[in-house]
Amino acid sequence: MERAEDFETLRDRARDLGNSGSYRKAAVLYGRAAEAATATGDIDGADEALCGWGAAETELGNGTEVMPELRRILIGSSNDDNCWLASYTLARAHELEGQTKKALFYARLSHHHSAHVRRQGLTGLSHNLLGNLLVAEGREAEAATEYRIALRESENSPPTWVAGAETNLGYCLLVGAIRARGLSRARMREGLRLIYQSIRTFRRESAVQYSMLPHLDLCFAHLELKRPASARRHGLRALELAKQYGDSATTRNSLYLLGHVALLEADTEAARQYFGELGQRFYPDQAGLTDLLMSVDLRQVVNLRV
Repeated sequence: MERAEDFETLRDRARDLGNSGSYRKAAVLYGRAAEAATATGDIDGADEALCGWGAAETELGNGTEVMPELRRILIGSSNDDNCWLASYTLARAHELEGQTKKALFYARLSHHHSAHVRRQGLTGLSHNLLGNLLVAEGREAEAATEYRIALRESENSPPTWVAGAETNLGYCLLVGAIRARGLSRARMREGLRLIYQSIRTFRRESAVQYSMLPHLDLCFAHLELKRPASARRHGLRALELAKQYGDSATTRNSLYLLGHVALLEADTEAARQYFGELGQRFYPDQAGLTDLLMSVDLRQVVNLRV
């Protein structure tokens, strides 16, 4: 058994691993931290570690399995920090399960608890998560408000987190600009600036895997601006990263946008190849999908965040 005084060291190491995306290792260390806290009767410490374990397991796709433990902590704890951790992670778990309304309930609960926590920056995290869930429902204008608040409250947050929030806000601005009558140039410029800025940050922080969404957003924007060369370049980069890191949603959306880039360039053969791969990989039972996508433009109803 680890010595009692090792709890904070174990927790901090686990937190660093989780922040860097090493979720499996983080889950193991959080489990050891929970054991260390339990051995000394530190209930709040054990709950904190279990919330960290639940967050790591959620990112590994095991959210359903950790939900009961997180609900127990949320209901039984009087510690606001742990209630924030539990509610935030429950929101994230439901988000990954595609249960947006339940996720919004817990995200709003996490925002409530964030007003009383000791750790700085948690309110910004809650606003960013609320924005993500609103985007999933197609409510980009409301999401943009949440992202702006998140960025205002991002002091001392990791640069990659700030870049992610900038990407999210940029995407909402692009969607709003494109849907506006006559194309809102001011919103488009701000959206593009934020997204290019986020890519530079991810590159500087050696976190290139997180730049797949910004590249996808730029493909979308340049396609709408009738700049096929730029759209194709960013779309191919998004597709490359999505395949490399196993992101099926970004792979699907990249193939779809690249098909439209090919159509804009009057390259019907390339368009059929992209749409054909899209159908084979994601919709094998939908016969005639390629012909449909060649003739019907669905970009105005496609949500690149689902």
